[in-house]
Amino acid sequence: MGDDVEQDPVLVGRIAASMQPVARPMRWGPSVFTRCAALLGTVIAAAVIKFILDEVRAGTLGWHVLPLLGLAFAPGSLATFLNWRITADRSGLWLAGAYKVRYLAWEELRAAVYTSGGVLEIRRADGKTWAPSLGWPWMERRLGLRPSYLRAAEEISAMHAHPELRPTEESPARSHGLPLGPLLTVLYALCAAALLIL
Repeated sequence: MGDDVEQDPVLVGRIAASMQPVARPMRWGPSVFTRCAALLGTVIAAAVIKFILDEVRAGTLGWHVLPLLGLAFAPGSLATFLNWRITADRSGLWLAGAYKVRYLAWEELRAAVYTSGGVLEIRRADGKTWAPSLGWPWMERRLGLRPSYLRAAEEISAMHAHPELRPTEESPARSHGLPLGPLLTVLYALCAAALLIL
């Protein structure tokens, strides 16, 4: 599916018909593929940090390192790929990204959309959107994988349109997800500091 879920009530109805009402909260998160790719990215990012620090130590730091400075944004993206989570419970959705967990009541949800560009957008009634990058849609399509965020968009859309499908229990705080952005940032900083000292 590459079109907006909210635009196709027939599809939402089909998905709703395939779902059963549940008591326990529902959760969606990264696939094994996304986590493995993010772990590989974490190792590559650490190697790039080491390369830059070696260039600093050798006094050969130059413009050739400039493209690598984009690494400064890597902890947030890698943290999201490793550990994003959406939890649906009786009262609404808990959205865990790289740096924090956001709460969205069912009444504030306008739509859950999987766009043609391969992005999951959780749209709010106030016009704001939660749309972090959750994986590599182009790679997953090439490998014939079905992204977990596609299933999340479909099932959240069905629960939005059919409230009887929503979980009847509240979710405990520990199940809302753990943003890894701060942890990865600190680990990168410690790694850089240790390499500079050694």
